[in-house]
Amino acid sequence: MNQVWIKDLALVSPVIVLSVGALLLILIESFVNRPWPRELFTGLVLFCGIFSLEIFAPGYVSGGTAFNGLIYADGFSWFFTFLLLVGALLALMLGIHTLKDEGIESPGEYYVLLLISTVGAIIFSTSAELITLFLGLEIMSMALYCLCGSAISMRRSSESALKYFLLGSFSSAFMLYGVAILYGLTGSTVVDQIASAISKTDVTAMHFGMALLLIGFVFKLGAVPFHFWAPDVYEGAPTPITAYMACVIKASAVAAMLRVLWTAFGELVLFWSGAIWYLAFFTMVIGNIIALRQRSLKRMLAYSSIAHAGYILVGFLAPGVDFGGGAAILYYIVSYTVMTMGAFGVVLAVSSKHSASNHPDDISRFNGLGYRSPFLGFAMSIFMLSLAGIPPGMAGLLGKVYIFSAAVKADYVGLAIIGVLCSAISSYYYLRVIVAMYFVEADEDESVKVARPSFPLVGALSICIVAAVLLGLFPSALYNSAALVMASF
Repeated sequence: MNQVWIKDLALVSPVIVLSVGALLLILIESFVNRPWPRELFTGLVLFCGIFSLEIFAPGYVSGGTAFNGLIYADGFSWFFTFLLLVGALLALMLGIHTLKDEGIESPGEYYVLLLISTVGAIIFSTSAELITLFLGLEIMSMALYCLCGSAISMRRSSESALKYFLLGSFSSAFMLYGVAILYGLTGSTVVDQIASAISKTDVTAMHFGMALLLIGFVFKLGAVPFHFWAPDVYEGAPTPITAYMACVIKASAVAAMLRVLWTAFGELVLFWSGAIWYLAFFTMVIGNIIALRQRSLKRMLAYSSIAHAGYILVGFLAPGVDFGGGAAILYYIVSYTVMTMGAFGVVLAVSSKHSASNHPDDISRFNGLGYRSPFLGFAMSIFMLSLAGIPPGMAGLLGKVYIFSAAVKADYVGLAIIGVLCSAISSYYYLRVIVAMYFVEADEDESVKVARPSFPLVGALSICIVAAVLLGLFPSALYNSAALVMASF
């Protein structure tokens, strides 16, 4: 029995490491009254979480679980846990030396909440039981609400937190109600047991419970019609947290939604595939069309994030090894993470000195950036081209190729064509940023403000650039690994 518990604790070691690190950070912050390297300590905690995940990687086997089936411990869980930890580390690096400019006056609490939110995201994405999944969702969300409002001197940050809290609470209530209905129908909240009990339950009631559960997932994913919170929250939150939400939180929602839909409701694919088709269609179309009119880079990237959620949803319609939708989603979410995290990093470097103004991230701030700061201009060009799927941004291009190819194999040719057309529309607002950086002269007051990003920010952007380039040059390494992960899903 002791050996079983030790093995289970080893399999959830990243959660333990981050939780203990957050508690230690609170204690040190309470008793140390002088400045100390909080960001270094937080980074060390995240590194230890990644290190522990690597050490115990052999324990993650196909069909593996921990704590009597509450947590999955297979290759899929390992993949997303690693992605979430790396994403949180990149978000941490973006915020070092810029928190004060963003209006955050309590960095200790900020780093504690970042670790706690990451713990919740890991639990949310690896849960094998719906109550545990909901617990992870609430841990992640409660910390995230506070992070959105952490810039207490900025009114827009408080508005962002309040909007996110109110709408997030409603979506959580829908999800919890759906869990209750599913438990009443099947007598269990375990994902695998729900799958085996579907044939013995009332189909109409099961559809209703699944729909309520789907609302919670779609809200966190930021897909239409539950996307209204994203532009305002992304714009008002501190930029490192905006990047964290757009990448880490979205990745955790994708993982949890994949697990529940494909495992628990695999037999009902004819029902939920129709809903996913319409969600993907409207998310791609509306996200891209509204992004065309945005002057705020954070709002533009928010609608871009909505559109990319639509592309990801297309992959949900191609389950199974034969279609390759799962491998395509895993490749796409990794590529999307490095591209979007890098793009928000450049926005942070440009806008942080203007955070007190009404439009700190207006596209006019990027006029002439390619000459004022060649590194930032080059980095933003790579990320914009990748998000648009235009060479040399091959990571974004191949991600869409994999997604749409899987949709075609699953006989969703029409939706794939719509996705390609929406991707073409997105080229306009991505290329507009490049035009501003290289073909529009900066105003006189802007030309003297050459952005000087900090060393951690440069490091994070460099990692994202290298990853975006390598994923495009050598896609088979990640895609084949993703295919192996999904083969044992």
